[in-house]
Amino acid sequence: MLFGKASKSIEELVKGLNFEIVSKNPDLILTYGGDGTLLSSEREYPRIPKLPLRESQFCHKCATHKDEVLLKNLLDDKLKLKEYKKLETTILYKNFYALNDFVIRNFSPIHAIRFEVNDKFLIGDGIAVSTLFGSSGYFKSITRQTFKDEFGVAFNNTTEKLDPLFLKDEGSLTFKLIRGKATLSFDNSPDIFTIDKDSELIFKLSDQVAKIYQD
Repeated sequence: MLFGKASKSIEELVKGLNFEIVSKNPDLILTYGGDGTLLSSEREYPRIPKLPLRESQFCHKCATHKDEVLLKNLLDDKLKLKEYKKLETTILYKNFYALNDFVIRNFSPIHAIRFEVNDKFLIGDGIAVSTLFGSSGYFKSITRQTFKDEFGVAFNNTTEKLDPLFLKDEGSLTFKLIRGKATLSFDNSPDIFTIDKDSELIFKLSDQVAKIYQD
């Protein structure tokens, strides 16, 4: 299956290499675009292996080789299929999963929120809870660093300067909104949830994984 707004432009190349392009029940998804295209495809087709191809300059997860080279390497079994654990949380009695991150931030840019993270009281704009896969995204923008294992929490513009928090695979993070109004977003999903005072969310690594081909 091809995925991405511009994916039609590589259809001839893909067919020429004897890939069968299907519209449902794919064994593999070729995402053609940037990082957002990859995240969108994982939301719509979780667990199905994906090979990200670069159409956008903003594709940190895409290989630098030309599309034809990558596709031939895939056919020759020269690419590695890596598994990345996702984060999960529950809101409105439904589980949501993030390959990149969950972000909680103040609803109004002129009002900070008061909140607790694992019982520590803080004032600021919010937090970003990131996977290893997403550590080079918003997490890095806040902290100016990445990480290689576990999962991390970046504190966004808090009155108290804090280093990132790192949790083990079996660990969890509890966020409680004490005062103010906030939003919860994840990856590049259009679904953005409003969080009200006294709301509590628990974040942890999920058993659900994303499967992505890489060099």
